Amino acid sequence: MTDRPTDHLSGDEIMALKFAAHRQLTRWAQKERLSPRQRAQRAALARAVRVLGDQAFAHGCELRVPTEE
Repeated sequence: MTDRPTDHLSGDEIMALKFAAHRQLTRWAQKERLSPRQRAQRAALARAVRVLGDQAFAHGCELRVPTEE
């Protein structure tokens, strides 16, 4: 792909990310055992879904590189 990275996500793109995250969380919920790495990823993904579920992101969001403070 030669698409340039974008500096924002649309509401539809946020919804697509939440859908994909929920699918992965469902897959992991169905596994009896997860590796420590998978458990960490699952926790991070669950936090991300909670953040993306905030109504503030319903119409999209701007992406910025975090600055060191």
